[in-house]
Amino acid sequence: MEKIEQEKEHKTLPELKIWAYRSRLPIVQGWMGVWISTWELAGNVALHGWIGTLTTVAIHKWPTYKEYRTNLRKERKEMLWGSISPEEYTKLINEADAYCIKQEIKKAKEIAQWNWAIFANIMYAASYNKEQILAACKGWIDGIVCGAWLPSDLPEITKEYPDIVLIPILSSVQWVKIIVEKWKKYNRKPDAIILEDPSRAWGHLWAGWIEKVNNKETILEVSVQETLAYLKGEWLDIPIIAAWGIVTKEDIDRTMALWASWVQLWTRFLASKESWAHQEFKDAIINSTEDDMFVYMSNAGLPARALKESGTFERIKDIKAETRICIEKCLKRCGYRDGKEQLAQMCIFKELLKSVEWWEWWGLMFTWTSAININSILTVEEIMKTFEDSFIKEENIDKKNYDQKIYGKNDFLNQTG
Repeated sequence: MEKIEQEKEHKTLPELKIWAYRSRLPIVQGWMGVWISTWELAGNVALHGWIGTLTTVAIHKWPTYKEYRTNLRKERKEMLWGSISPEEYTKLINEADAYCIKQEIKKAKEIAQWNWAIFANIMYAASYNKEQILAACKGWIDGIVCGAWLPSDLPEITKEYPDIVLIPILSSVQWVKIIVEKWKKYNRKPDAIILEDPSRAWGHLWAGWIEKVNNKETILEVSVQETLAYLKGEWLDIPIIAAWGIVTKEDIDRTMALWASWVQLWTRFLASKESWAHQEFKDAIINSTEDDMFVYMSNAGLPARALKESGTFERIKDIKAETRICIEKCLKRCGYRDGKEQLAQMCIFKELLKSVEWWEWWGLMFTWTSAININSILTVEEIMKTFEDSFIKEENIDKKNYDQKIYGKNDFLNQTG
C-alpha cells in the first residue's frame, strides 16, 4: 500500500447522504456473492443505521428458495427430454430469479423496519442482468449497484423507476468518463460512483488482465484524484465511494484523506455472524496472510482475487478447455462454457456455492487483501459499534447529538414534507 503523504484532518463527521437516504457513518456495506450478502446481513446493517446491500448472484439456487429450485430441476429434465424449449426454460429461470429477488428485498426491509435503505448489487456480466434489475425495481429496492463490466445502459433499463439510486462500479477516470458520456443520452448521471482498487479488491477485479491489476491509474490514490478533477471540470457533483478494504477507523481516515465522499466495507462483514459464508470460510479469512492470496483469470473473463487454499483450484487443475453445453448460460462470457484455455476451467457459481452455509465445504473463497487485518468474527452490531465508538471518541463528537443527528428515510421524509 502506497504511503499517503498528507492526510485530511477531520473536524466533523461527514454524513453519507444519497437523496433521502442517510447512513450513520459515511460507510456503505459491500455486497458479496454467492449467498453471503443476503437479507440477514443487509437487513441488520440497515437496521443499525447504515446502507445494506444485497447480492442477486445465482439467487434461485439459494436453499431458502427450495420450492423454485425443485421446480427448475424438474423443468430442466423436461427440457433435456425435449418437452420444453431452451427459451421456455430461460423464462422459468427469470421468473424464479424475480420472485427470489423480491423476497430478499422484502425480508431485508422487514428487518430494517422499512426505515433504512437497501441497495442491490447486480452483476452486469450476468446474462439475465436486465431481468434481475427490473425485478429489484419492482420489489421496491432503493438503489442498484452495478459492476463486473460496464453498465452502459443501466439508466435505460431503469427508466420507468427514476427514483432508484444508480451506482456504477469503476476503477479509473477513463471508465468514469465513458460511463458519464454514455449516460448523458439518457439524461442521467450516476448518483454516486464506486471506485474499486484492483490491487486490493475482492473477487472479480476491474482490470482487463492480471498484468493490469496494479496499474497506476487504478490505484485509489490516483483514481480518486483524477476522477474528482474530471468531475470538477465537467461541473458534476457526484460523490465518490472508495472501495479500499476497510477494516478500522484508521483505514477510513486514510481513504477520506483522498477526498473520497464515503467508503465501502466488505470483508469485515464477511467475517460476521450474520454473513452466510461457511464457518470454514470465515475461519480462513481471519487466519489468512498475504501469502495465502493470489489473482487468477476467472472464467468470467476478469482477474479475480481468492485464497489459495480454496478447494476449487485443486479440483480444476487437470480440466482441459473445451466447448461445453450450458443450459442456464448464467454469464454473457464464460471461459468454461466457451473453452477459453487462458481462463479458469470452472463453473464459478457452483464453486462459490460450495463456500457458504448449507453446502458441502471446500469451494472458491474470494477475498480482499485487507483480510489479513481481521482476526475475529463479530455480529453486525458489534462491528458497527466499534466504528461508531471510534468516530465519537477520536472526532470528539457528542454522542447524544450524534444519535439524534442521523435518522432513517421515513423520518427524513416526514421532516421535509
